[in-house]
Amino acid sequence: MDKVIFGSADWIERARAELEDLVATHGKPGERFSLCEIFTDTPTSVDPSGTLAWHFYIDGRSVAVDVGEIDDADVKISTDYQGVLPQARLVYTPEYLAERAEQPPGAQFDHAEGDFSLTPDYITELHNRLAVITA
Repeated sequence: MDKVIFGSADWIERARAELEDLVATHGKPGERFSLCEIFTDTPTSVDPSGTLAWHFYIDGRSVAVDVGEIDDADVKISTDYQGVLPQARLVYTPEYLAERAEQPPGAQFDHAEGDFSLTPDYITELHNRLAVITA
């Protein structure tokens, strides 16, 4: 399995493909969720501006994925690229998730806001699928 650089255009395309698969399989009519992730101090090879943002909107069994920051996300995260990179590569085990459940939602990021309770369960599977391909 080829690895791709975290946050790169190839990584976002892989995220899109995985989200499309997960949403088509697990999405529910009427279920909506949106997420925006902003990574600061990114390597210039990933984003010349030093800040990378991407987002997605889930609506039932469809999803739209794009680059850039949005203001209307249900959950919005902003964190240091290098600081979050080890977590981006970490496959979430049941033990890790149980440990994290004892912390406030989003505590692992520099800044997080929104209603984490809206996050569909299959987003953990999205993370795990991306973790194994993240360089």
